Amino acid sequence: MIKNISVVIIAIGMMFIASCSKYTDITPKGKNLLNRIVDLDLLLNYDYAGNKFNFMNESILINDMYPQAVNVPNIINGTARDLNYLYVTYDTTVDRISLTTTDPVYQGLYSVIANVSNIVIANVDNASGDKIKGKQLKAEAYILRAYMHYLLVNIFAKAYDPASASKDGGIPYVTDFDLGKVNAKVSVEEVYKNLLADIDAGLTLNSLPDKPQNSMRIGNGFAYAVKARILLSMRNYTDALTAVEKALTYNNVLEDHRPFLSTKSGGQGLPVSRDGLNAPDNLLYAYYGKSFPTTFSPSLEILSNYYEPGNIIKDSTPTYNYLYGQILSGIPGVPMFLSVGAYQQNSAGMTVSDLYLMKAECLIRLGNFSEGMDAVNEVRKRRIYPFTPKSANNEADAMNYLQKTDRIEFLYTWRNFVDLKRWNAEGKYKVTVTRTVSGKTYTLSPGSSLWIFPFPKNATDYNPSLKQNF
Repeated sequence: MIKNISVVIIAIGMMFIASCSKYTDITPKGKNLLNRIVDLDLLLNYDYAGNKFNFMNESILINDMYPQAVNVPNIINGTARDLNYLYVTYDTTVDRISLTTTDPVYQGLYSVIANVSNIVIANVDNASGDKIKGKQLKAEAYILRAYMHYLLVNIFAKAYDPASASKDGGIPYVTDFDLGKVNAKVSVEEVYKNLLADIDAGLTLNSLPDKPQNSMRIGNGFAYAVKARILLSMRNYTDALTAVEKALTYNNVLEDHRPFLSTKSGGQGLPVSRDGLNAPDNLLYAYYGKSFPTTFSPSLEILSNYYEPGNIIKDSTPTYNYLYGQILSGIPGVPMFLSVGAYQQNSAGMTVSDLYLMKAECLIRLGNFSEGMDAVNEVRKRRIYPFTPKSANNEADAMNYLQKTDRIEFLYTWRNFVDLKRWNAEGKYKVTVTRTVSGKTYTLSPGSSLWIFPFPKNATDYNPSLKQNF
C-alpha cells in the first residue's frame, strides 16, 4: 500500500548518509536525483509509523498509563534510577539529561522534516512532470513540516505563553537539508510564526485535495486541523474556531463505539476493532505500533477520575483484562488493554475527534457554553451507554466536562500531554497530576520542569545552540 516509496530508495540512498550528529538520523550527501514530480510523489507516500511516533514517555509522565508490562512497585523500590523511575516518581534528582543520549522522537520527526518535507519543497518547482500535481505535493510538504515542528516544540520546549514566548527557548525550525548547516534554536514565538507561515504557504497554493488518496496523505481537512491546533495553543480561540469549522466541512465523521454493544440483553459486548489506515474519522493516520495500546494499562487515577460510568469500551466490551493487568503492573485493580491488532489507534495523527473537541473548547472560551457542550456531547454519545447529555451554564463547568472527555478520548496519544501542558501554562484550568502506588502519592506540579523533555545528547553535542529549555 503505502510502501511504494521503495521505488525511490536507491535515489535516497545515494543522497543521504546515516548520521545522528545534527537534528536528524539521516543527512543529505551527494547528487539530488529526485528531479521528477512522480518521484517526489512517491517520497510523500511515507509510512507514518514506528518509534518516531512513540509518545509513551509523555503518557507515563502525565499518569495516563504505566510503563508497558512492568511491575510498577518494583520500579519504585528497585535500585535503578532510570527514566522509567523518573517518569513514575517525578524524582527531579535523577539526571535525565545524561540518561537521554538519543531520542527516537526528536531524531525521527526531524528526519521526516529534512528528508521528506524539505526535499519536496526544495525540488518540486524545478522537477519535470505534472505541475498541478507538483503544487499539491508542495502544499502537502508545507503542512507536514508544520505538524512535525508543532509536535517537537510542544515536547522539547515550554507551552506557548503570549507573555513570554519571545524569550522562551524553542527548537530549531529546519527549512533545509544542507549537511553543512547547523540550525540555531529559535524562540517559541519564532517557532509559532514559522508554523503559521508554513500552514499559510500550503493553503495559499490552493491545491490540496478535499479527500486524500489515503489517510497517510495530506488534504484540506488535516491542513485546517493543524492550523486550528496551532491557534488553539496560541489562545487565539476566534481564529482557531474558524479553522476547525473549515476542517469539519471536509470530514465530520466521528468514530462510533455503539456498534460494539451487545445485541443481547445482559450479554458481553463485541471485541473492539478499528481499521487504522481506512478508518473514516482519520485526518492523518500516524501511529507507534498497529496493536498499540495493547499490553498497556491505564492508571488507577484515570480509571477512577476520568472514565465515565457506562464507557462502552471499558464497561461493555472485553477490551480491558483485569487479571493480566494486575499480574503485569503489580497494582491491584489495574486492567490491561487487550485487542491484538484489531484496534489500530490513531495515536500520533489527528482525527475528527480532535475537531469536535477543539471546536468545543473554542466555543466555551468564547462564551458559547451551550454550543460547546453540544460538541462535547457529540463525542460522548458515541462513547457512553446509556447516554445522558451534559450541560453547563458557565465556563468553569463546561471546561471541566471538556477536560474529562478530552482525557479519555485521547488516552494513549500525544494530545493529552500537549493539552495538559498548555492548560497548565495558562493557569486557569491547570491540572496537578498525582499517582498513588502502594499507599504513597507522587505529584507532578503544573510548573515542574519535567513538562519539558531534554534535547538528546547526540544533538546537543553537535549543535551548540541547543541549550536545554529547563
